[in-house]
Amino acid sequence: MASAPATASAVEPSDFQDSRDSQDLQPQPQDNLRIFLKHLYAECVYRYQNDTYVDPSAEPATDYESEVPESFSPVPRYLENAALNEGAIDMRTVDEKQAEREELFATVLTATMSSNQDEGRIRSPGNRSERLFCPLNFDGYLCWPRTPAGTVLSQYCPDFVEGFNSKFLAHKTCLENGSWFRHPVSNQTWSNYTTCVDYEDLEFRQFVNELYVKGYALSLLALLISIVIFLGFKSLRCTRIRIHVHLFASLCCTCVAWILWYRLVVERPEIIAENPLWCIGLHLIVHYFMLVNYFWMFCEGLHLHLVLVVVFVKDTIVMRWFIIISWLSPIHFAVVYGLARHFSTPDNEHCWINDSLYLWIFSVPITLSLLASFIFLINVLRVIVRKLHPQSAQPAPLAIRKAVRATIILVPLFGLQHFLLPYRPDAGTQLDRFYQLLSVVLVSLQGFVVSFLFCFANHDVTFAVRTLLNKLMPRLVAPPPAGSNTGQMATTTPSRELGV
Repeated sequence: MASAPATASAVEPSDFQDSRDSQDLQPQPQDNLRIFLKHLYAECVYRYQNDTYVDPSAEPATDYESEVPESFSPVPRYLENAALNEGAIDMRTVDEKQAEREELFATVLTATMSSNQDEGRIRSPGNRSERLFCPLNFDGYLCWPRTPAGTVLSQYCPDFVEGFNSKFLAHKTCLENGSWFRHPVSNQTWSNYTTCVDYEDLEFRQFVNELYVKGYALSLLALLISIVIFLGFKSLRCTRIRIHVHLFASLCCTCVAWILWYRLVVERPEIIAENPLWCIGLHLIVHYFMLVNYFWMFCEGLHLHLVLVVVFVKDTIVMRWFIIISWLSPIHFAVVYGLARHFSTPDNEHCWINDSLYLWIFSVPITLSLLASFIFLINVLRVIVRKLHPQSAQPAPLAIRKAVRATIILVPLFGLQHFLLPYRPDAGTQLDRFYQLLSVVLVSLQGFVVSFLFCFANHDVTFAVRTLLNKLMPRLVAPPPAGSNTGQMATTTPSRELGV
């Protein structure tokens, strides 16, 4: 069973020659898939060729009207429909040798259609010419050998199809007239892969998606409260807080975009099949704001580096460049990515929900920004440790504690928690489930964590809020302790937030 409905028509045999002529000039991602499927198809025909063509009247193993060429280079028409248009084969997880072995582990079940048992043609092994057989068939996923009429054939599901469990069995029915069962709707030769779907894994993925939505909703609420607090108090207006506001605003937009993506696209397969223009636009918006987030996290680290190293920085110039870098430059990446994927036929379907090679357009700047943020973090820790050098009155353990505290605070601000997710385990394993749950916590709750660390637990914020509440409700809220704040506006140095 394919993971997504077809959105393209069958490919004619003449198209393959054109494809081969243009491969060197413009290689496409589906070319590797087509080569892999050709390999499986050729192996299938070669393995069972002696059994396939014993009966000259038997239909060929493909949907073509002509004989199968000796080179076995053409890809059957049903293969294109089943695999390239409808399938979800991830070439990154394909193990060709394992797939070749499993596709040939076919076992004939003892259960047969009872009416066929009465025919002497099937019971007489010596009279081979009178027996009916379904011909060799390769459906794009598995190779089904020549099978006696009235038989249900089963073999292990392919392990290179996302959402399939290779421990389950797929089935294919050979009818009494010696032809394979055809689907009543499409009238095409049909293999039953519905039993291959791992519904337990599907329910877990739906559970994870719901956790993502709830996590983004919690982060969105915390971020909105933080922005209101930052903008509501004049004592909190400084360059450092303004950068926080921009970062929190980008995180808010990302949370809203992801919630809409899960609710309007992921949970509605009919929308994915229709591939409307608005869902492609939502896909671009999600990735645009994602890149904006990383760039503002980069600006947070760059500003902290400038304050600690350069010291004298003109705030207006810094903010102007930060806005250009973080809000405007991601537009160029999103436009280039959108154009590249729009003109790539295999990538311009299913609301762009499947991975594409063009995602490197976002991956490269994100990786560079994370590496730069990591360098900024190392520099901050170096400055903290050097500030508390051995000649200082403060002992060395205190410097270590302050460095650790600064690390814990700055990691979510710089987005460095994503370094904990460098490699995704194999799908369906227990380690993969742990990976997905960890990803939910680190990704969807980032907005909540930074709101707590840099707003709700910020000394300047708590002083301003407590002072306001004391004015409004003096009997219920005590004034802040004397000397806990200078009475001046928040400083541009982040030393209070880092605990240094």
